[in-house]
Amino acid sequence: MALASSLARCGLVLAALALAPAAAQAQQASPPALPLELNRLEPVTAPAEGCRIWMVLGNDAPEAAAIAALRLDLVVFGGDGQIARRAAVELAPIGAGRTAVRLFDLAGLPCDRISRLLVNEVLACRIGGADVADCADRLRPSSRAGVRFGL
Repeated sequence: MALASSLARCGLVLAALALAPAAAQAQQASPPALPLELNRLEPVTAPAEGCRIWMVLGNDAPEAAAIAALRLDLVVFGGDGQIARRAAVELAPIGAGRTAVRLFDLAGLPCDRISRLLVNEVLACRIGGADVADCADRLRPSSRAGVRFGL
């Protein structure tokens, strides 16, 4: 009985060791993350009152994988929690291994009325010359602007 139990344990250990390389390979094959930071909100007055939004995007993709297109559907929520605006923004191009700052203005919406930004959808994503279907899963949103930002 003890011998059978020991053999069963050995079999489990051998099976785990056999699967370990496959698990490590699956982790290595996971696509690189795309860190996306809402960095700053800045009031603007000309040509119209509004808010300038500063975003920082990192491209941790391998050397041959520049981001040729990354267009996001952003939803902006007001202080009351209601949707205040919707905007499509283009954050590309970004070379492989690079970090880029992109900014855009929301006319007619003061910064102090913004409580949250939501990446509602990825409208276009092209990395390394190919369209990428799982781009939203790669995004890693964060905020330094005192406003919630997420998926």
